[in-house]
Amino acid sequence: MARQLPGTGETFLDHLGHFVSDMEEAHRALSRLGFTQTPYTVHRTAPTLGAEPVASGTANRCVMFHEGYLEVLSVVDAAQPIGARTQAQLDRYIGVHIVAMSDPDALARRDRLAAAGFHPEAPVNLRRPVPLAEADGHDEGEAMAAFTVCRTPANDMPEGRVQILSHHTEGAVWQPRWLEHENGVIGLRDVVILPVDLEEAIDRYTRFTETAPRRVAEDLIRFPLGRGGVVLSTAARAAALFPGATVPPIPGVVGYGLISDGLAATRSFLAGRGFAISDAGPGLIGLALPSSIGGAWLVAEHERAFPWME
Repeated sequence: MARQLPGTGETFLDHLGHFVSDMEEAHRALSRLGFTQTPYTVHRTAPTLGAEPVASGTANRCVMFHEGYLEVLSVVDAAQPIGARTQAQLDRYIGVHIVAMSDPDALARRDRLAAAGFHPEAPVNLRRPVPLAEADGHDEGEAMAAFTVCRTPANDMPEGRVQILSHHTEGAVWQPRWLEHENGVIGLRDVVILPVDLEEAIDRYTRFTETAPRRVAEDLIRFPLGRGGVVLSTAARAAALFPGATVPPIPGVVGYGLISDGLAATRSFLAGRGFAISDAGPGLIGLALPSSIGGAWLVAEHERAFPWME
């Protein structure tokens, strides 16, 4: 299995989070897209390490890859602060709202974010129960997946819930039984974000990612991470990058890149399921996702095929 967690001095694009209004409808859409999914689980947070976790107001399913993953979240209790914040973002649009980058030491990274002019919130000790499997694939007991998450307020990162986290239970999160998918997708790569002011956002994401930007074009800027990257663009360029996709309200997240272990087979599978596949460039296909999930994909066998890698 590929290395999931960054080493000292590295930042990975860890996962993206789709906010959905109907988890069961989203589950059916993800199944039709050819994804194996983790069980439905309710999020819990602990005020301090070692404290008893309590429900935080959201629940999820995940699509785990050999590199990175996708999270699909719904609101179960809008009276809770996290549930309320998620509902407010969901009211803007169904689609990607979480951009999570992993760091070996989220607490140290939080201090550096504060020194760089951000206002990171108190660390969140996020927990969710995960069933464990024996060699025959049957569930055998349960573990508590654990994460330290450092979020930023909406005023700091208005494009979404852009956050830094550290994983504490890699084996429980990336179980082999969840890594293989009928559609052949094996990895998450880059996310495409649409800020209100591109030039202002370049400075802000330089400070947030601790990475120098690469300007591919006037309206296409990439921040390369240790794995994956963050791409800033405009609504007009996003419409061209993701043919047929609905561009979300700005600021927001329009879509992302995925890696396939065989692009022809991935295309054939998705077309066979009735999805409209577009030719997005050499070695590249595009797909506007079902409205129950929101967002859009570019899929390639090799990351150099993505248009922001030129």
